[in-house]
Amino acid sequence: MKKILFILFTFILSSQPLIACDFKIINFGDSKDKLVSISPGALVFENQFGGENAIIPITDVCKNDKNLEGTKLDYLFMNKKLVLITLLRGNMDDTAILDFAMLKYGSFNLPIGTEKNNWRGSYAWELGNDIINYVRTDIPQGSAELLEVSNKLYSTGLNEYLEKVGKWFDSQE
Repeated sequence: MKKILFILFTFILSSQPLIACDFKIINFGDSKDKLVSISPGALVFENQFGGENAIIPITDVCKNDKNLEGTKLDYLFMNKKLVLITLLRGNMDDTAILDFAMLKYGSFNLPIGTEKNNWRGSYAWELGNDIINYVRTDIPQGSAELLEVSNKLYSTGLNEYLEKVGKWFDSQE
């Protein structure tokens, strides 16, 4: 019994940094000025689709989480309001964002016989008004993990924005 409690205790302690990483440092609907006041090093720029992006290394937000080093945080603002937070990690040969998402939002079953590093696909969660999408896909020279968090209150405008981006990508082929 002591051995089981020790293993459980060790797992909980080792999971705390992942769970403790709260990249949602401002609320959906907040302005980029609020984000910049919290993270003055944010790289903010307008994009060609009518939005503004603020990019921050995850180490600025989750200082003690070594597992997510190399992950980019991208906050998308439309009409001066936060509508989407994206975590992007490419060519790192691990499943750090998948592990983080499963701990934070809930685990899901991968296909039987498939190792986490070899799995490609997507999964979605809905928690309250938040919509969370995870994607793992192949890219040149490796794989990429993507975690998007948006809010139902802003989903119509975000979908219109993403449709513009999709049309532009299609026109580049």
